[in-house]
Amino acid sequence: MWFPLLVMAAAVSLEPFRIGMTVVMVNRPRPVLQLLSFLAGGFVMGTAVGLIVLFVLRPALGSAHFTLPRVQLGVGAVVLVNAVLLATGVLGGNRDGTAAGRWAPLVTRARRLLEGRSLWTAGVAGLGIALPSIDYLAALALIVASGAAAAVQFSALIVFNVVAFALVEIPLLCYLVAPDRTRAALSSLYEWVRAQGRRGVSLLLAVVGCVLVAVGFAGL
Repeated sequence: MWFPLLVMAAAVSLEPFRIGMTVVMVNRPRPVLQLLSFLAGGFVMGTAVGLIVLFVLRPALGSAHFTLPRVQLGVGAVVLVNAVLLATGVLGGNRDGTAAGRWAPLVTRARRLLEGRSLWTAGVAGLGIALPSIDYLAALALIVASGAAAAVQFSALIVFNVVAFALVEIPLLCYLVAPDRTRAALSSLYEWVRAQGRRGVSLLLAVVGCVLVAVGFAGL
């Protein structure tokens, strides 16, 4: 469980939108508080959803058909599909400017809101960025199907969220020491991820998907 879970969390942490929001927060007034609010919002949403799935919906998922090998096969297939969609630009890409033009007024208003001083905006942004995605639900299914003790599953949930928000936590700590270098490094990382990161993340997901499918078949 742990290896694919950590790799999936690392892939989530490299999402361009997540890094881009971190760049926005570090350039707002009171950046330390902005990052803390953003991180708190993300952790509240991610942990709450995880706890509901693991400890409220867990009995419904604990049927004889919900076995670890089958979940590994299913999650592996989902991860492989995501890798293909990401590599081809269907996810995380915009093939033309039509959609961008249509949503331009909304994007402009959102940008103005994000450029403000409100810590509530940062917290809500963190809540929104941690809304359950396919990758996150697949990771939760992997945790549930592991059959580990409740304490271990809770630890896996927390570790996943810590790794998934690593590129918020690390800049927060670095900013306390070197604010200007942190801003510059984050901006450079964001540009690199936008230009090259999609292929790297898709390759990472493809490796995880293949490993999960192979392990799942072996366990049937």
